Amino acid sequence: MMNHTQQRQEFYSKFPDFFPDFEDLEYALYDVLELPKQQIDQLHYATQMLWRIFLKVGKQFKHLSVDQLLALGIRPEMIPYIQLDYLQQQSILARFDFICTEEGYIKCLELNGETPFLVQETFKMNDALCQHFGYKNPNDVTALQKALSGALFAAIQYLHNVKKPKIVITGKTAKEDYEEYCQVQFIKSCIPFDIEYVPIQELIIFSSDTSEVAQGLYTPTMEKIDILFRPAHPVEFLIDDVAADGDRIGLHLLELVKKRQLAIINPPAAYVLQSKILLWLIWERRNDPLLFTSEEQAAILQYMLPTYLTAEPFIRDDVPYVKKPVYSREGNTVEIYAGSGRRVNASTSKHYDDNLFIYQQYVEMPSITVQLKEGYRAKKWLIGSFVADNRACGLSCRVGNQITEWDSHWLAVGYKE
Repeated sequence: MMNHTQQRQEFYSKFPDFFPDFEDLEYALYDVLELPKQQIDQLHYATQMLWRIFLKVGKQFKHLSVDQLLALGIRPEMIPYIQLDYLQQQSILARFDFICTEEGYIKCLELNGETPFLVQETFKMNDALCQHFGYKNPNDVTALQKALSGALFAAIQYLHNVKKPKIVITGKTAKEDYEEYCQVQFIKSCIPFDIEYVPIQELIIFSSDTSEVAQGLYTPTMEKIDILFRPAHPVEFLIDDVAADGDRIGLHLLELVKKRQLAIINPPAAYVLQSKILLWLIWERRNDPLLFTSEEQAAILQYMLPTYLTAEPFIRDDVPYVKKPVYSREGNTVEIYAGSGRRVNASTSKHYDDNLFIYQQYVEMPSITVQLKEGYRAKKWLIGSFVADNRACGLSCRVGNQITEWDSHWLAVGYKE
């Protein structure tokens, strides 16, 4: 009889376009987290309510002054572009991170509103593992497919008189980042259009007309691109893209979008949804009846955590809290503090020290015992809940340490009828 490691290897060998391991990290676990159907329904409800709330507050950025935007952590380079919002939603695919506490509460940690990962895991591999272990799969890939199609039609409408658009999807090569490459290829397979994959370093941009070529973004064969999917390259990276000669090519690309010579998906407005400043803004306005309905106000109190721009309220009440940059990913530059203000834990990576920070009440993640190559290990877990086509559509579980960083594991989610 095969042991657990051999069974795992045999199972994942059937999926050569997936990435079960990263060097020494046993990434994809060979198991399914069983959640009660009632809890899944509540996660879906929390996702849809908070999505409605985040979109509403995100739209408020259109009415803020430049000084207010800068004070809220918006990069000055983005000011001319955050109003570019030409899709049905600011983001066609987003993921909330939830803690399901031991006491039965569901609390939102943050929204990954721009370029969330875990897509292939949630919408393909989760179903495979549920079938393999005899669980019902709670995830619906048709919502993602519909959202991608709708975004393309909206992008075509945004452009100037483009009848047969050249559509490209981009990201890193398999050699550079196999996880990202697999995610991009999976999303490509969900788009029912003729779409070409071009590695991001092979894209060519002309910021002005020349005697030989018009201003625009081009493939290596010099085909002009009309619509660019960038499912793994967020805007906060894009604005820092610089050519070897120092030319800020990312800003040139955003200028093409502003001139309607190019549509990118997500649009630049999705940059706002990625900011954790929305957690503070929503909590700050939680009792505002002019902004939120009574159902939305109740959802904020039930599913969100107190969040401020200073640690003072937590220290005053001796409540543990978390310090987070408004723009960060994979637990990077996160610190956990006791109510006294003493730091008790911090992420190993610190790439976002120059950000504005928010302070959010700390809630302990529940524990789970998982089987790894080296045996059974106790870990912490949280749920990622996706929203596409304006509805909750996919759950995934990440298993890791007190701060969920890049070295966390993925665990499928299922239920029994």
